[in-house]
Amino acid sequence: MVEATNRVMLELGRRASAESPSNANTISTNRISLLCESISVSTTKSAFPIDIPFSGVIAGESSTIVMDLGAARKQITINGIIYEQSVTKFKGGQDETPKTVKLTSYEVAQLIHSYVDSSFVHEDQNISKLIMLIPSRADNNFDYRSSASDPPTANSVINADTPLEDLPLIPFHFANRTYDVKSFSYGQTKGTFDYLQNTNDEIEGVRGFISDFSTDIAGAETPNIKFSMTFIQSSTVVSDFINTTF
Repeated sequence: MVEATNRVMLELGRRASAESPSNANTISTNRISLLCESISVSTTKSAFPIDIPFSGVIAGESSTIVMDLGAARKQITINGIIYEQSVTKFKGGQDETPKTVKLTSYEVAQLIHSYVDSSFVHEDQNISKLIMLIPSRADNNFDYRSSASDPPTANSVINADTPLEDLPLIPFHFANRTYDVKSFSYGQTKGTFDYLQNTNDEIEGVRGFISDFSTDIAGAETPNIKFSMTFIQSSTVVSDFINTTF
């Protein structure tokens, strides 16, 4: 069961690159949880409509064609509150051990600000992924999932009436289910629609960067800190592009 505090998280680049023992990572390792009040998702298609001159004269109705570039700008805007929380850092390797400390809300805010100011070269500082876990009924083939648990139980069969709180969780992303993907398409969905079975499983999420992060420290709400951020889906380096595309 994934706690509500781990439904929205920022992931550091070190999580993917660290050579860690299979049981070293938890759902919180090299991640920062976010308490969100609102989430706004925007997808802006790169398409240019062109009005056809004199089309209305010929047909009695004007026409427009569109130049579809097959591209879109995808961004996620989050508003919420930063509380104190425990942060676990792990660089990987058999000789390393995870470090967990409980940071104040001020320290968490400062930490994220410093990470936004970093670059992809510094994996222990670079926030490379946004994870938002959502309940799911349909699998990769547009069928109801066979079960909400592994192994299945009598109470875990999924159908149209399964309550949201009993559904398995999958990460929000911009991929399509395999059912909708052409066989010749490069954009394979891999395991992005597989539900989260164990809390130490790796999660696909949305890869990209934080373009804007702001915090508001107000006396009436201290020590809690309001924040807003904009996360833009992107591939930051060639290896990231290859991993997410093929």
